[in-house]
Amino acid sequence: MVKIVGLNFFHFFVGLMVTVVLGFLFVYLVTPFLAGFLFKKGVFGVDIHKPEKPKIPEMAGVSIVFGLVLCSAFSMFYFLSLKFLAYILTVFIACLIGVLDWFKRLGAWHKIVLAALASIPILALGTYYPYPTLPFIGKLRLTILYPLVFVPILVTLLSNAINMIDVFNGSMAGTSTISAVFLAVIAFFLGRFEAVLMYAAIASCTYAFYLHNRYPAKVFSGDAGSLAVGAAFAAASIIGRMEVVTLFALLPALINGSLTLTSLGGVRERHDIKVRPIILLENCSLAANPSKKAPITLTRLLVASSPLKEVEVVKSFFVLSVFSGFLAFATAVFMVV
Repeated sequence: MVKIVGLNFFHFFVGLMVTVVLGFLFVYLVTPFLAGFLFKKGVFGVDIHKPEKPKIPEMAGVSIVFGLVLCSAFSMFYFLSLKFLAYILTVFIACLIGVLDWFKRLGAWHKIVLAALASIPILALGTYYPYPTLPFIGKLRLTILYPLVFVPILVTLLSNAINMIDVFNGSMAGTSTISAVFLAVIAFFLGRFEAVLMYAAIASCTYAFYLHNRYPAKVFSGDAGSLAVGAAFAAASIIGRMEVVTLFALLPALINGSLTLTSLGGVRERHDIKVRPIILLENCSLAANPSKKAPITLTRLLVASSPLKEVEVVKSFFVLSVFSGFLAFATAVFMVV
């Protein structure tokens, strides 16, 4: 039998299956009840890409967080590894930042600084390896820079990148599911078995949420969910020593974020953007805003030549995520060759 983190393959496979099923069932069943509760409390957002502008329960992405915590708590006790505790705490702190942002509107820079704090559990528990591997180059020795600079930056970068792509029904949850599936397979290929479980938890929880969030959305994730999912990717990549591979897998979100920030000339909060990058046409299609003041986003590039329906834009995101997943797999191959 192949030994995996001190256990045999069968034991690992059972743990993996429990993680996937537990995460999916919990999020799928809890999300509608949580959404109903939040809506009654006045926690809702407006779907601006629909002509009727319906009110949708906001911050329902907290169910993803609870699902990730539940899955990881099981893995922590099943495999007796504190790495999952660092993962849980990182995700939970990122979620709290999103909740705080709902009740007290945070500035863009406040979010960035606070997101960096989510990396503290990883640093405090020492669940990182300061020798990242780059394709064609090999291992780098970053014993000081890695924990003090790279870890906080990666958590901040990915949490905000995932948050910024959460703009359409199913976009964040769907792309996260695709990326997490690819990364779980790659982690298995590389023998990073704790990371397999972490990415598998992301995939199962985000897919369950996607079934409620896809077009036409019945729930919105809110910053609490999207920031936490991004932090989960960051934590899994750091703990599993898959930083570069994860960056490649999440290229659509990263490109979207960098395009937006570059065109805006710096960090801006979503609510502070006066001119929207796209406009809603009478036939419910999305078109690029012709205004020179409109920020450049991935969506604006996709609809630059001709308008697209919201569903078509999201499908384009999915195609890009699949392409990035294969690119991440190729990167992993070059890392071990």
